[in-house]
Amino acid sequence: MTEDLGTPATTGAGRPPALAVNVATTPGATIVSVSGDIDAAVSGLLRDRLAVELGLGPKALVADLAEVPFCDSSGLAVLLEIRTRAEESGIPFRVVTEQRGLLRPISLLHLDTVLEVHPALESALDSVRPA
Repeated sequence: MTEDLGTPATTGAGRPPALAVNVATTPGATIVSVSGDIDAAVSGLLRDRLAVELGLGPKALVADLAEVPFCDSSGLAVLLEIRTRAEESGIPFRVVTEQRGLLRPISLLHLDTVLEVHPALESALDSVRPA
């Protein structure tokens, strides 16, 4: 299932901001794949989508952000909020990205001590598979 979570507001370039989201389920995890920039215009929509999936009680929740070139503080706040909710529910939460626009702020803010970030989807899925 793919959703376009764009909003009617325009960006500085006159284009509407958009965030495409695809949700897939596997026997061991729900994967929320995102593409597009995550900023204040769309972070609330992303929060809602991740919260819905978390509320369905998956064995694990993976945010695949491999196609997200930019994420501002509102997007990072969403990831931290969802991670906290997941932990409270006993559900593993993983983030997938190799994008500098995400890795740099995560590292600078030491969020890599709180968020479990993986360079590839398979790595994230392996980390939640039972031994």
